[in-house]
Amino acid sequence: MKKLVFFFLLIAYSTVSLPQERVRVMSYNLHNYPNNHDADFKKIINQINPDALVVVEMIQQSGVTPFLSNALSAEYTNAAVQIKETNSYGYDGNDCAFYYKSAILTLIEYKAISARTRVISKFTLVHNTTNDTLTIFGVHLKANDFTSDNVLNAQKRADAVQSLRSETSLYNGKTNYLVCGDFNIFSSSEVAFQKLIDTSSKGFFVDLFNISGDWAGNYQFANFCTYSTSDLDTRLDMILISKTLNDPGGIDYIPNSFKIFGNDDGNHFNKSITNGTNVWFLNDPSIGTSLKNASDHLPVYADFNFGVTTAVVSEKEIPTTFQLMQNYPNPFNPTTIITYEIPQRGYVKIMVFDSIGKQIETLVGAEKSAGRYELTFNAKDLPSGIYFYQIQTNGFTQTKKMILMK
Repeated sequence: MKKLVFFFLLIAYSTVSLPQERVRVMSYNLHNYPNNHDADFKKIINQINPDALVVVEMIQQSGVTPFLSNALSAEYTNAAVQIKETNSYGYDGNDCAFYYKSAILTLIEYKAISARTRVISKFTLVHNTTNDTLTIFGVHLKANDFTSDNVLNAQKRADAVQSLRSETSLYNGKTNYLVCGDFNIFSSSEVAFQKLIDTSSKGFFVDLFNISGDWAGNYQFANFCTYSTSDLDTRLDMILISKTLNDPGGIDYIPNSFKIFGNDDGNHFNKSITNGTNVWFLNDPSIGTSLKNASDHLPVYADFNFGVTTAVVSEKEIPTTFQLMQNYPNPFNPTTIITYEIPQRGYVKIMVFDSIGKQIETLVGAEKSAGRYELTFNAKDLPSGIYFYQIQTNGFTQTKKMILMK
């Protein structure tokens, strides 16, 4: 195949293929736990199956171990809680606890960041296989109280976010971090939210839904409401990520994986989530009952690929055509390498489908420069069978078949 040669750049980049691992991060307001809803929580968490779980409204340390024992499976370990503190602002909130699967992740740091009026919790983890590091912040910002000065409450949220930004402003451009929890922010124009997404300085966050407007009591945002399970009308619970998690390489946010468990159809605005049909639990209405009983908030989660290899194999020569190569080895168990070439910069999406055409994973979803790339697909959680992988970029689409044989 004829190539275009870079006369001005003759540097070759080499890569080491790492096993790519998917990690799910979940956030949930437990509505003052312990609250006698362990069975409901267990059903919900088993459905979502997170690898890392941040919970807020945990009533001090006394609730941490019972939640681990009664609401989580044996895979989870090392619960950590940020306890109430006394600081110059005072304290009037609940605690943030953290749980994770130790077979996948190792907790290397956790600490409390002083903030108004509730501490911000910081948890830093390293992946046991890929060695990628992710920092997760758990927040529960000051809620509105309709019997008090809500201008002051909004200021408290803004001050707390400033404490968070003071922490993230210290990070270099390669640090992977996210923040999740109950933000109690009612509009994208609120100062606290604007501080979170302000790109004028280091340490900003990206809103995965990227929606602007007043989120409370607004039907326009029916699909994004997380509160309340008996009268769904407000967006309060979020996962915001660093730019590095949107950039290719290392840890990548999987496009469209950010979900509100129990809501995305827009059919339950100003209604209970159990009212009528809900696509999240068509086959098991008891899940909806558990969601409604357990908390007044819906859980949210997002998926991330760890160990993503995105470096160009060689930039001495640039392809003149788009190509998706046959995976190798094929058949495979459970990992295989997929290579592709693109002759020009553009957004690249690579997806995996099962034998009936259902999309089961997005391997790439990012802007790429011209060149030759390879990635490792890990199918350890999939059954043996025939699968298809497809590339879409710059109007080009190509599909290949691969066989998983365990």
